[in-house]
Amino acid sequence: MLFLWLIVAGKVFAQFAPQAGIEGSTAISADSPLFIEWTKHCKVHRGFINIEDTTQTYQGSNRASFGADSLACGKPGNNMDVVSLGDGGWAVLSFEHPVCDGEGWDFAVFENGFLKQPDTTKAFLELAFVEVSSDSIHFVRFPATSLTAADKQIGTFDGLTASNIKNLAGKYIQGYGTPFDLSELKDSDFLDIKNIRWIKIIDVVGTIDTDFASFDSRGKIINDPFPTPFASGGFDLNAVGVINANTNFRNNQSYKKISVYPNPVQNYFFINSKNEKIQKIEIFNLYGELV
Repeated sequence: MLFLWLIVAGKVFAQFAPQAGIEGSTAISADSPLFIEWTKHCKVHRGFINIEDTTQTYQGSNRASFGADSLACGKPGNNMDVVSLGDGGWAVLSFEHPVCDGEGWDFAVFENGFLKQPDTTKAFLELAFVEVSSDSIHFVRFPATSLTAADKQIGTFDGLTASNIKNLAGKYIQGYGTPFDLSELKDSDFLDIKNIRWIKIIDVVGTIDTDFASFDSRGKIINDPFPTPFASGGFDLNAVGVINANTNFRNNQSYKKISVYPNPVQNYFFINSKNEKIQKIEIFNLYGELV
Protein backbone atom coordinates (compact mmCIF):
# COMPACT_ATOMS: atom_id res chain seq x y z
CA MET A 1 0.00 0.00 0.00
CA LEU A 2 2.11 2.87 -1.31
CA PHE A 3 1.27 6.53 -1.14
CA LEU A 4 3.19 9.79 -0.98
CA TRP A 5 2.32 13.03 0.77
CA LEU A 6 3.51 16.18 -1.01
CA ILE A 7 3.56 19.59 0.67
CA VAL A 8 3.44 22.51 -1.77
CA ALA A 9 2.89 26.13 -0.73
CA GLY A 10 1.16 25.12 2.47
CA LYS A 11 -1.20 22.63 0.77
CA VAL A 12 -1.06 18.87 1.24
CA PHE A 13 -1.69 16.53 -1.67
CA ALA A 14 -1.77 12.74 -1.46
CA GLN A 15 -0.46 10.71 -4.34
CA PHE A 16 -1.50 7.09 -4.21
CA ALA A 17 -0.16 4.12 -6.18
CA PRO A 18 -0.07 4.80 -9.96
CA GLN A 19 -1.58 2.94 -12.91
CA ALA A 20 -0.59 -0.64 -13.81
CA GLY A 21 2.78 -0.79 -15.53
CA ILE A 22 4.17 2.23 -13.71
CA GLU A 23 6.76 1.82 -10.97
CA GLY A 24 5.10 1.78 -7.57
CA SER A 25 1.78 0.45 -8.81
CA THR A 26 -0.05 -2.06 -6.61
CA ALA A 27 -1.92 -3.56 -9.57
CA ILE A 28 -1.93 -7.38 -9.58
CA SER A 29 -2.04 -9.27 -12.85
CA ALA A 30 -4.86 -11.78 -13.32
CA ASP A 31 -2.14 -14.36 -14.06
CA SER A 32 -0.40 -13.82 -10.73
CA PRO A 33 0.23 -16.99 -8.69
CA LEU A 34 -0.96 -15.03 -5.65
CA PHE A 35 -4.56 -15.91 -6.51
CA ILE A 36 -5.72 -19.19 -5.00
CA GLU A 37 -9.47 -18.89 -5.62
CA TRP A 38 -11.99 -16.89 -7.62
CA THR A 39 -15.63 -15.91 -7.11
CA LYS A 40 -17.93 -18.92 -7.00
CA HIS A 41 -21.36 -17.21 -6.83
CA CYS A 42 -22.48 -13.74 -7.92
CA LYS A 43 -25.85 -12.01 -7.69
CA VAL A 44 -26.33 -8.57 -9.28
CA HIS A 45 -28.88 -5.84 -8.61
CA ARG A 46 -28.83 -3.59 -11.70
CA GLY A 47 -28.78 0.19 -11.47
CA PHE A 48 -30.15 2.74 -13.94
CA ILE A 49 -28.26 3.68 -17.10
CA ASN A 50 -28.76 7.32 -16.07
CA ILE A 51 -29.79 7.91 -12.48
CA GLU A 52 -30.38 11.61 -13.22
CA ASP A 53 -33.05 10.68 -15.78
CA THR A 54 -34.60 7.30 -15.06
CA THR A 55 -36.91 7.63 -18.09
CA GLN A 56 -33.91 7.34 -20.42
CA THR A 57 -33.63 3.92 -22.03
CA TYR A 58 -31.14 2.02 -24.13
CA GLN A 59 -32.33 -0.94 -26.19
CA GLY A 60 -35.66 -0.82 -24.37
CA SER A 61 -34.41 -0.75 -20.78
CA ASN A 62 -33.64 2.05 -18.34
CA ARG A 63 -31.27 -0.21 -16.39
CA ALA A 64 -27.89 -1.71 -17.22
CA SER A 65 -28.29 -5.12 -18.82
CA PHE A 66 -24.94 -6.12 -20.29
CA GLY A 67 -23.51 -9.47 -19.23
CA ALA A 68 -24.71 -12.31 -17.04
CA ASP A 69 -24.04 -12.59 -13.31
CA SER A 70 -21.98 -15.72 -13.94
CA LEU A 71 -19.40 -13.74 -15.94
CA ALA A 72 -18.08 -12.38 -12.64
CA CYS A 73 -17.29 -15.93 -11.50
CA GLY A 74 -13.96 -17.60 -12.08
CA LYS A 75 -10.79 -16.09 -13.48
CA PRO A 76 -11.18 -12.84 -15.48
CA GLY A 77 -11.80 -13.25 -19.17
CA ASN A 78 -11.49 -10.59 -21.87
CA ASN A 79 -12.89 -7.07 -21.67
CA MET A 80 -16.36 -8.26 -22.70
CA ASP A 81 -16.59 -10.97 -20.04
CA VAL A 82 -18.18 -8.62 -17.53
CA VAL A 83 -21.49 -7.88 -15.85
CA SER A 84 -22.44 -4.18 -15.82
CA LEU A 85 -23.91 -2.77 -12.62
CA GLY A 86 -25.40 0.52 -13.82
CA ASP A 87 -25.62 3.69 -11.73
CA GLY A 88 -25.53 2.69 -8.07
CA GLY A 89 -26.08 -1.00 -8.87
CA TRP A 90 -24.34 -3.66 -6.83
CA ALA A 91 -23.16 -7.25 -6.83
CA VAL A 92 -22.81 -9.66 -3.91
CA LEU A 93 -20.17 -12.35 -4.30
CA SER A 94 -19.32 -15.46 -2.33
CA PHE A 95 -16.49 -17.99 -2.47
CA GLU A 96 -15.55 -21.61 -1.87
CA HIS A 97 -13.82 -20.59 1.36
CA PRO A 98 -14.13 -17.37 3.34
CA VAL A 99 -11.62 -14.66 2.51
CA CYS A 100 -9.37 -13.95 5.49
CA ASP A 101 -6.88 -11.39 6.64
CA GLY A 102 -3.38 -12.64 5.99
CA GLU A 103 0.00 -11.24 5.08
CA GLY A 104 -0.29 -8.38 2.58
CA TRP A 105 -3.23 -8.04 0.23
CA ASP A 106 -6.18 -10.41 0.75
CA PHE A 107 -8.23 -10.09 -2.46
CA ALA A 108 -8.43 -8.01 -5.64
CA VAL A 109 -11.29 -6.72 -7.81
CA PHE A 110 -11.06 -6.66 -11.62
CA GLU A 111 -12.77 -4.25 -14.03
CA ASN A 112 -12.32 -3.63 -17.77
CA GLY A 113 -10.86 -0.12 -17.86
CA PHE A 114 -8.45 0.88 -20.62
CA LEU A 115 -5.67 3.39 -21.19
CA LYS A 116 -6.49 6.59 -23.05
CA GLN A 117 -4.59 7.31 -26.25
CA PRO A 118 -2.32 9.13 -26.86
CA ASP A 119 -2.17 10.28 -23.19
CA THR A 120 -1.49 6.97 -21.44
CA THR A 121 -1.10 8.69 -18.07
CA LYS A 122 -4.91 8.56 -17.90
CA ALA A 123 -7.34 5.69 -18.31
CA PHE A 124 -11.06 5.21 -18.75
CA LEU A 125 -11.99 3.91 -15.32
CA GLU A 126 -15.38 3.20 -13.78
CA LEU A 127 -15.17 2.98 -10.02
CA ALA A 128 -16.95 1.08 -7.25
CA PHE A 129 -17.04 0.89 -3.47
CA VAL A 130 -16.05 -2.40 -1.84
CA GLU A 131 -17.75 -3.75 1.28
CA VAL A 132 -17.25 -7.04 3.13
CA SER A 133 -19.33 -9.08 5.55
CA SER A 134 -18.89 -12.15 7.71
CA ASP A 135 -22.61 -12.51 8.60
CA SER A 136 -24.45 -11.10 5.51
CA ILE A 137 -26.17 -8.54 7.73
CA HIS A 138 -23.40 -6.07 8.53
CA PHE A 139 -21.37 -4.91 5.54
CA VAL A 140 -18.31 -2.75 6.23
CA ARG A 141 -16.95 -0.44 3.53
CA PHE A 142 -13.28 0.12 2.82
CA PRO A 143 -12.51 3.81 3.39
CA ALA A 144 -12.21 5.20 -0.12
CA THR A 145 -10.51 8.37 -1.29
CA SER A 146 -10.81 10.25 -4.59
CA LEU A 147 -8.62 13.29 -5.19
CA THR A 148 -10.08 13.97 -8.64
CA ALA A 149 -11.41 17.53 -8.71
CA ALA A 150 -15.20 17.83 -8.72
CA ASP A 151 -15.50 21.30 -10.23
CA LYS A 152 -15.93 19.92 -13.76
CA GLN A 153 -17.71 16.71 -14.73
CA ILE A 154 -15.55 13.87 -16.05
CA GLY A 155 -17.19 13.18 -19.42
CA THR A 156 -18.62 9.90 -20.64
CA PHE A 157 -15.37 8.72 -22.21
CA ASP A 158 -12.85 10.90 -20.37
CA GLY A 159 -9.93 9.55 -18.34
CA LEU A 160 -8.87 9.41 -14.70
CA THR A 161 -5.48 9.33 -13.02
CA ALA A 162 -5.01 6.23 -10.86
CA SER A 163 -2.73 8.00 -8.40
CA ASN A 164 -5.73 10.11 -7.32
CA ILE A 165 -7.64 7.00 -6.22
CA LYS A 166 -7.40 4.78 -3.15
CA ASN A 167 -9.58 1.84 -2.05
CA LEU A 168 -11.96 2.05 -5.01
CA ALA A 169 -12.39 -0.95 -7.29
CA GLY A 170 -11.78 -0.11 -10.94
CA LYS A 171 -8.60 1.87 -10.22
CA TYR A 172 -6.66 -0.36 -12.61
CA ILE A 173 -7.14 -1.30 -16.25
CA GLN A 174 -8.31 -4.60 -17.75
CA GLY A 175 -6.26 -7.59 -16.64
CA TYR A 176 -5.07 -6.00 -13.39
CA GLY A 177 -6.84 -6.26 -10.05
CA THR A 178 -7.22 -3.51 -7.47
CA PRO A 179 -6.09 -5.12 -4.19
CA PHE A 180 -7.62 -4.74 -0.72
CA ASP A 181 -6.21 -5.51 2.72
CA LEU A 182 -8.70 -6.65 5.37
CA SER A 183 -6.41 -5.47 8.17
CA GLU A 184 -7.68 -1.96 7.41
CA LEU A 185 -11.04 -3.05 8.84
CA LYS A 186 -9.72 -4.90 11.91
CA ASP A 187 -11.43 -2.55 14.38
CA SER A 188 -14.86 -2.74 12.71
CA ASP A 189 -17.84 -3.92 14.73
CA PHE A 190 -19.73 -7.07 13.64
CA LEU A 191 -16.89 -8.13 11.33
CA ASP A 192 -14.64 -11.17 11.57
CA ILE A 193 -11.79 -10.43 9.19
CA LYS A 194 -10.71 -14.07 9.37
CA ASN A 195 -14.04 -15.20 7.91
CA ILE A 196 -15.27 -12.86 5.17
CA ARG A 197 -18.00 -14.79 3.39
CA TRP A 198 -19.47 -12.04 1.22
CA ILE A 199 -18.00 -9.17 -0.79
CA LYS A 200 -20.26 -6.44 -2.14
CA ILE A 201 -19.26 -4.26 -5.10
CA ILE A 202 -21.30 -1.03 -5.36
CA ASP A 203 -21.09 1.20 -8.42
CA VAL A 204 -19.91 4.76 -7.83
CA VAL A 205 -22.35 7.20 -9.41
CA GLY A 206 -19.84 9.49 -11.08
CA THR A 207 -21.95 12.63 -11.39
CA ILE A 208 -20.93 15.80 -9.55
CA ASP A 209 -24.61 16.70 -9.04
CA THR A 210 -24.93 16.52 -5.25
CA ASP A 211 -28.47 15.12 -5.52
CA PHE A 212 -27.11 11.90 -7.07
CA ALA A 213 -23.36 11.89 -6.45
CA SER A 214 -21.32 9.32 -4.54
CA PHE A 215 -18.99 10.51 -1.78
CA ASP A 216 -15.70 9.20 -0.48
CA SER A 217 -14.81 8.60 3.16
CA ARG A 218 -14.01 12.31 3.63
CA GLY A 219 -17.41 13.38 2.30
CA LYS A 220 -15.94 14.55 -1.03
CA ILE A 221 -17.67 13.91 -4.36
CA ILE A 222 -16.19 11.07 -6.44
CA ASN A 223 -15.99 12.27 -10.03
CA ASP A 224 -15.79 9.56 -12.69
CA PRO A 225 -17.10 9.16 -16.29
CA PHE A 226 -20.77 10.26 -16.41
CA PRO A 227 -23.27 9.67 -17.80
CA THR A 228 -22.78 6.21 -19.31
CA PRO A 229 -26.33 5.65 -20.63
CA PHE A 230 -25.75 2.27 -22.24
CA ALA A 231 -26.52 -1.35 -21.52
CA SER A 232 -22.94 -1.56 -20.25
CA GLY A 233 -23.25 1.54 -18.05
CA GLY A 234 -21.68 1.72 -14.61
CA PHE A 235 -19.01 -0.48 -13.09
CA ASP A 236 -18.20 -3.53 -15.24
CA LEU A 237 -17.38 -6.36 -12.85
CA ASN A 238 -14.89 -8.79 -14.35
CA ALA A 239 -13.86 -10.92 -11.36
CA VAL A 240 -12.73 -11.02 -7.74
CA GLY A 241 -9.62 -13.02 -6.94
CA VAL A 242 -8.81 -14.37 -3.47
CA ILE A 243 -5.24 -14.19 -2.19
CA ASN A 244 -5.79 -15.27 1.43
CA ALA A 245 -8.55 -17.77 2.25
CA ASN A 246 -9.66 -19.52 5.41
CA THR A 247 -9.39 -23.04 4.01
CA ASN A 248 -10.12 -24.54 7.44
CA PHE A 249 -13.71 -23.31 7.12
CA ARG A 250 -14.73 -26.21 4.90
CA ASN A 251 -12.39 -28.69 6.53
CA ASN A 252 -13.68 -28.63 10.10
CA GLN A 253 -15.42 -31.86 11.05
CA SER A 254 -18.66 -30.29 12.26
CA TYR A 255 -19.17 -28.78 8.83
CA LYS A 256 -18.62 -32.14 7.16
CA LYS A 257 -21.23 -33.84 9.34
CA ILE A 258 -24.04 -31.55 8.14
CA SER A 259 -25.32 -31.31 4.59
CA VAL A 260 -28.10 -29.15 3.14
CA TYR A 261 -29.69 -29.79 -0.25
CA PRO A 262 -30.70 -28.65 -2.78
CA ASN A 263 -28.66 -25.45 -2.87
CA PRO A 264 -29.76 -22.97 -4.12
CA VAL A 265 -33.32 -23.64 -3.00
CA GLN A 266 -36.72 -22.24 -4.01
CA ASN A 267 -39.49 -23.86 -1.97
CA TYR A 268 -38.04 -26.44 0.44
CA PHE A 269 -34.77 -28.07 1.45
CA PHE A 270 -33.45 -30.99 3.48
CA ILE A 271 -30.92 -31.02 6.29
CA ASN A 272 -28.91 -34.18 6.87
CA SER A 273 -27.14 -34.20 10.25
CA LYS A 274 -24.84 -37.01 11.33
CA ASN A 275 -24.88 -37.08 15.13
CA GLU A 276 -24.70 -33.30 15.30
CA LYS A 277 -27.20 -31.33 17.37
CA ILE A 278 -28.35 -28.34 15.34
CA GLN A 279 -28.81 -25.30 17.56
CA LYS A 280 -29.52 -22.61 14.97
CA ILE A 281 -30.53 -22.39 11.32
CA GLU A 282 -30.04 -19.27 9.19
CA ILE A 283 -31.33 -18.97 5.61
CA PHE A 284 -29.77 -16.53 3.11
CA ASN A 285 -31.15 -15.42 -0.24
CA LEU A 286 -29.10 -15.05 -3.43
CA TYR A 287 -28.16 -11.49 -2.46
CA GLY A 288 -26.40 -12.86 0.62
CA GLU A 289 -29.13 -11.38 2.83
CA LEU A 290 -30.37 -13.20 5.89
CA VAL A 291 -34.08 -13.97 5.39
